Amino acid sequence: MKKICVFLLAICLSSTALTAEVVVIESTSADYPVGEILDADMKIVLGEDVAIMLIAEDGMIISLAGPYTGPADNEGTPGVRGALDALGRLVGYAETEAGDIGGVRGAATGEEFLAQEIDDHRPSPWLLHTAITGPQCVRAGVEDLRYWREQNDADERLEVKRVTSGESVIIAWQAGDNTVTWPATLPLLVDEMYLLRFGDQLRSTNLLVREVPATVGDGGIAMVAFLAAKGCFSQARKELERMQEERRRRAY
Repeated sequence: MKKICVFLLAICLSSTALTAEVVVIESTSADYPVGEILDADMKIVLGEDVAIMLIAEDGMIISLAGPYTGPADNEGTPGVRGALDALGRLVGYAETEAGDIGGVRGAATGEEFLAQEIDDHRPSPWLLHTAITGPQCVRAGVEDLRYWREQNDADERLEVKRVTSGESVIIAWQAGDNTVTWPATLPLLVDEMYLLRFGDQLRSTNLLVREVPATVGDGGIAMVAFLAAKGCFSQARKELERMQEERRRRAY
């Protein structure tokens, strides 16, 4: 099972209400891509040697293999806590035995990114982290996009360069500010790669922009599933962290 499942399983274990939707988390079918949100009662048609894996908000994992014709919520098995913890350790995210969230560090978009050790103290997952390499997601239609830096004790210059066109812009970052607005002079384009570089540093951070459509809800399993499926793991962790915190507050 892909490593993104840690986020999906964890959020499902914290959920108490059933919904009429399931999310595709693994697929060999072009008709049902990973990240797609389906009505639980919709008719699924799978041909020979085609399989998909779905997750429902009650924590059920649903595996369907072709030939198959029937509803998406045909059958399932609950997620297992031990498997969740094991998967969590693989991507640097796990809950401690006491229920506290373990260290959330860095982002992973594949094996080559798993070793990232990046502090991430963003108050919102929708701030684009300047030190995380790989995909980061933005919400469709949101114009107030902002960058985040961990250290704010000095004035800095941030160069933003679009790889395909070579266009670039310099942003002045004032001491005391952790965030700065995405420059209007270099419009953000979805599925484009940008290089972020501070001052005279030789090394750049690669930012691949992915978009979350407005049809995905503001939070919950659908959002976590979509972020993880798009490779925006650091943001999926942040959303998971928020929901786990809400669960702890309700417990008290």
